Amino acid sequence: MHDNNRRREIIDAAAHVFERKGYDATSTQDIAEAVGILKGSLYYYIESKEDLLFTVIKEAYDAALAAVEELELRDGDALGMIGALVRKHVEVFAATRVQTSVFFRDFRALSPERQKVIREAGEVYSGFLRSQIRRGQGEGVIRPDLNPRLCAIGIIGMLNAMSFWYRPDGAASPSEIGEEFSRLVIGGLASSGVDGEQTNPTPGSGLR
Repeated sequence: MHDNNRRREIIDAAAHVFERKGYDATSTQDIAEAVGILKGSLYYYIESKEDLLFTVIKEAYDAALAAVEELELRDGDALGMIGALVRKHVEVFAATRVQTSVFFRDFRALSPERQKVIREAGEVYSGFLRSQIRRGQGEGVIRPDLNPRLCAIGIIGMLNAMSFWYRPDGAASPSEIGEEFSRLVIGGLASSGVDGEQTNPTPGSGLR
């Protein structure tokens, strides 16, 4: 097995063990056993257990930032972009559910320097959402009385709460959840008389 494949296997195994046991209760021996290698061999691929925690958490944030980067390349009005971000967030969460769960439980186990890296990534994400809310207010499609910062906090909080109730085998699929949440968010933001169902990114953008 190539080194990159083995490292990928170790990262995936660590994510699942961290999710099941928690970072503090997980030993490098636990991770080595999950992969099926000797504990000493694990250090050929990593320097510390915290390296694995940081990698697991960063993967979830990298996926979220990739969604923002994709949206920044598209055209669309503010409500359409926000709706697309909500749907994309749900899609990314479903794909990185284990990593995201580890983040919420064990983020504070990271060093202050690494916490700063993750917080900065989160600020890019929330900053994009705030900018779209302000743009929508300027366009007249989002209520002018809303506070962009508080709205962004509320929307992200609702989406992140999926970590407490979402199950891959649940009754609603990620696409169904994304559509429902998108309608809910747009309905709360839209100015009176604005039809949120008509405010989507340019057709063919691939974000629906």
